Amino acid sequence: MKILIDNGLNKNGTGIAAYSDYLATALANLPDTEVSLENFTPRGGKIRRRLAYLHYLKSKAYRKKVGGFDVVHYTNYAMPKRLPAGVVSAVTVHDLTAFSHPDTLSRAYAAYNRKMVRRAVRSANIIFTVSAAMAEEIAARFPATKEKIMTVYPGHYEVATPNVLPEVYENEALQGLEKGKFFLFIGTLEARKNLTELVNAYALLLARCPAAKAYALVLAGRHGRGAAALIDTVLDAPDEADIRLPGYVCDSDRAKLLAEATALVFPSVYEGFGSPQTEAMAAGLPMILSDIPTNREVSGELALYYPVGDPDLLAKAMELTLLGIHKADTAKYTARLSRFDWQQSAAEIRAAYEAHKK
Repeated sequence: MKILIDNGLNKNGTGIAAYSDYLATALANLPDTEVSLENFTPRGGKIRRRLAYLHYLKSKAYRKKVGGFDVVHYTNYAMPKRLPAGVVSAVTVHDLTAFSHPDTLSRAYAAYNRKMVRRAVRSANIIFTVSAAMAEEIAARFPATKEKIMTVYPGHYEVATPNVLPEVYENEALQGLEKGKFFLFIGTLEARKNLTELVNAYALLLARCPAAKAYALVLAGRHGRGAAALIDTVLDAPDEADIRLPGYVCDSDRAKLLAEATALVFPSVYEGFGSPQTEAMAAGLPMILSDIPTNREVSGELALYYPVGDPDLLAKAMELTLLGIHKADTAKYTARLSRFDWQQSAAEIRAAYEAHKK
């Protein structure tokens, strides 16, 4: 079976790029499977490149190219209305942020994303989702697609758990962090990640728990929409606050952060999945999560949850963790991680391709 993975211009450092690369590698490990990644790389700024890509999807050259594959799998929504006869089309819908939380995106991108998602769920032969909660949301919003939807969990991104950790961080903003003395968020610094609430909770923690003054807060990830408001909140934090904004971190720094943090704090208001949780499990790191459906689906009873919108309860959860009352259950972590295996995911996805091909 010949498969083309088209990730819609996503670059390294994005969740979709990682998903595409890991999926392609896992599929290629299966017998009788040949996998290619779309390599169209137009020049110019973000808008110019996106327009060039959409034009490319409509071109005769693209249609001729995909005609040589059994399956084309789109991992970032954008796809043509039709593919050549006999070619199975699949799409992975990671979330419906543009529909449920459009205020967290630019107006132009939200409109673009909604248009691409509507076309994708209408046109694709198979719709893959990364969680059951997302499958339910898609089916509710697009009832005619229900029979095409299949949930396949992503695997664990093992790059974050190497055998040997570096002695020091590569990123200068992380220099001086003391092992076991910082709370960690990893992900894009954007509005729906709810990071201003986390900063406010950290400030509350510093005010009422003397021991917390030895703890830093690390917010690691590239800046997205809403980062400016977050930076303003950081600038208003108490003088004793030690808040690090290293930006996107390399794999070795990411691994060291996960291995040495006090806890992962993931306060997002909306997620399609939440891979930092599986990375935290692999690292044996306690987790403090917002109480939203996907977080519960990924981590079950293995995390400490707090209700979105309550920084006081988030601060209390952080206090329980630094006092050692909330701990990681590594045995249960290992058992739960078995649900998130890339080779298992690839086998399920390939079986779906084959079922549709018949």
